[in-house]
Order: sequence, then C-alpha cells, then structure tokens
Amino acid sequence: MPRNSIESWITASIWSHRVTPLCVRASLAALGVLQLLAAPAFSAEYLLGPQDKLRLKVVEWRAGKAEYYEWTPFGAEYIVNPAGRVSLPMIGEITAEGRTSDQLARAITAELYKRTGFMGAQEAAVEIVQYRPFYVLGDVERPGEFNFRPGLSVLQAVGVAGGLHRPSEAGMREQINAAGNVEAARLELWRTYIRRARLEAELAEQNTITLPPELANKDIGILLAEEATILITRRDALQSQLTALSELRSLYEKEITSLQSKLVTQEKQVVLAQRELNTVGALVDKGLAVTSRQFALERTTADLQSGMLDVQTALVRAQQEVRKTERDATDLVKDGKAKASSELREAKASIEQLINRMNTSETLVAEATTSPRMAQYESGGKSLSYWIQRRKDGAMATFRADDGTLVEPGDVVRVEVNRAPSAAASVSRTGVATTAFNAGNFATIVSQSGEQ
Repeated sequence: MPRNSIESWITASIWSHRVTPLCVRASLAALGVLQLLAAPAFSAEYLLGPQDKLRLKVVEWRAGKAEYYEWTPFGAEYIVNPAGRVSLPMIGEITAEGRTSDQLARAITAELYKRTGFMGAQEAAVEIVQYRPFYVLGDVERPGEFNFRPGLSVLQAVGVAGGLHRPSEAGMREQINAAGNVEAARLELWRTYIRRARLEAELAEQNTITLPPELANKDIGILLAEEATILITRRDALQSQLTALSELRSLYEKEITSLQSKLVTQEKQVVLAQRELNTVGALVDKGLAVTSRQFALERTTADLQSGMLDVQTALVRAQQEVRKTERDATDLVKDGKAKASSELREAKASIEQLINRMNTSETLVAEATTSPRMAQYESGGKSLSYWIQRRKDGAMATFRADDGTLVEPGDVVRVEVNRAPSAAASVSRTGVATTAFNAGNFATIVSQSGEQ
C-alpha cells in the first residue's frame, strides 16, 4: 500500500477513537517512520480537484472477532467529476474538490454513520491513485497532457515530454492532429455554451433560447436548432404530463359533485325511512300494527344508513385523489427544475475545462506550424526559460520557474529556448496566456515580446 494511503488510514483510525491505546501508540510510531522516510511532495496538503482518480476502502471493526472486515462494494476507483464531486454507493454524490484525502475520508465516514446509524462501526480511507494531469508546452518534443506524480520538477517534466524539441518529418501530421483537436474542442465549447443557454431558458420558463454573447457572429445554426428542439421537446413533455394530471383532477371533481348529490338524496331517504319507522313503532305499541312490519322498516333504515356511509367514504376518497393530483403536478415541476439546475451546474463546470483544452490545443497548433526549430544554446546555462501557469484562488497566475521548481497537478509548463538572432526574428516569442472565467464569459490576453 502506498505511503499516503497508510498515512490516511492511520490518521482516520486515530481520529475515529476506535482503536486501543496500544494500537494508537503503534500507529503514531508508524506515522513517524513514514514522515522520516519521505518528505512531502507539496508545500501544503494536496487539495482534491476534477480529474483526480481516487481509491476508496471502507472497513468495519468487528469486536467479537477482533478484526477489520472490508466493505467490498466500496472497494473501487472513483474519478472526481467536473463539478468536483464523486458518486459513491449508498451515499450518492459527495463533494471532493477543495478537500484533502483525509478530509474526504472523514466526510465519507460521517455520511456512512448517517446512513447506517452505527457510530464507530466503520471507517473510510481515501488514496489518490492518479492525480489530475499537467501540461507541457513550447520547445519540447511531445507537448501535451501528462500524468502527474508527486515530487515532479520542471526538468523532469521536460523529460516526460520527450526532452527539447528536435526537428522531425512528422510536423505535418502533428499539425493536422493539433488542428483537429482545436476544432473538436471549439465545437464542444460552442455546444456547451448553447446547452447552458438552453438550460437557463428552461429554468426561466422561456420558449426561446437567447444567443450567448460568446457566440455572436458564429455559424451555430445547426447547434442552436438541436438545443431548441430539446427545449421544445422537454417543455411539451412536461405540459403533456401536467395536462393529464389536470384532466384526472377534473374527473375526480365531477365524481365529487355527483357523490355530493347522491349523499343529499341518501340523507333524505334515511330521514323518510326513520319517520315511517317511528310511526309504525307507535302503532305497534298500541297494538294497531304487527311487529314484522316494524322489523322490515328497521332493516330498510339500516341499509339506507349503510349506503349513506359508503357514499361518504367514496366522497372522502375522491377528495384525497384531487389533492394527490395537485401534489403530483407540483412535484413534477419541481423535479424538472432540479434536473435542469443540476445540468446547468455541470455545463458551467465543463466550460472552464473546455476553454483550457482549446487554449492548449491552439498553442500546440502554433508550435506545429512553426518552421523547424534548431536550439542553439548559449554559454552560462541561460539558454532555457521556464514559465508555469497555475490556478490559484480561482484565477490563473503565471510566474517564471527554474529546472528545480516543483510542478503541481493542473499546471501548464512552458519551455522557451533562446535562439540565435537570425532565428529569433522569425520564430522566437515569449507568450503568456491568461484565461479569466466569470459567469460564463472568458477573455484570453496574450502578451508577446520578441528577443533580439
């Protein structure tokens, strides 16, 4: 088991207060050994984010056997979705973004307690199987996306990307692939913008989709027509269900009116039968009528009273059905809005990732279309420049780095080779792309400076 998994496991065990003092001392000793064996890869605890792949383990302490029993349904790998959440059995979706693996393990343990009600019966451990990728661009052999591993320096990242760029005959193929990636990312981004606009129109109960400002003067007729069809279809489906419930309610209301009329008639019959029974009873007391006639009238009165109770029961049942159809109609509208709101959150989360992917692909196209590059190194080891673009507090920040700077998941590492004056005039550039994302709008600011 990797060290970070063991650390999380020991920490979760100590926190849960379910181990003996001897186990606590052993756990603390093991944790101290691990801290001496390996220095932390980051200056602060690693916070989870989209695309991180996690492995979950849940165990239950069985005091009778003095052993841990693993909950195998949870023993799987999970990927943090674009919305920053992971979907787990029994629990459903739980927020992972912005939490450490230990904090997520505690949150899962707490959720399991809510579900099972057995405090102290189970605990969870979360291990990071694969970090979200990082990107290497610029004068490297294979620019693109790569799997992250802790402790990775800028120089090692250049090595992962195949080292510095060397002239190749495969430039045309790279250019075609990069251009295709740009078009695919752009099309998906446009589609997501229109999906966001359609979901906003659906939540606002509008019949038309407002064209997103990001797509002004763009040829999106087909994409807009597809989303408009989805909007109309979902609106018509909801209206059809609401109409059916309204018709059902009308039928029950008619039934209530009929039953109320029948109840009035039934009450009159009971009153008449009771009056006749009273008259015959008086005659029987005087010996002027036979008791058999009195018994017959009593049975008739009882039957009429029973029928009246049946009508009253049917009337109450019909009134309950009317209220049920009203609740069903309300729930139908609420469920539709909840689904649209969830899809809107996912669409907004996807937009930022697509923007980053398109910017990366466009940079790759620029690199692929550049004329063959021959790096000419200067003396003193100052021929290379490194830049890192990193998301911090919701914004992208760009800073200069050296070959020993540690890379973090999601970083964009750019490598620049200083060239001879003759080549610098045509191909040398230092580009820093910063993407600002706010409520679905983005702007790309590129600053360039040529080195002479």
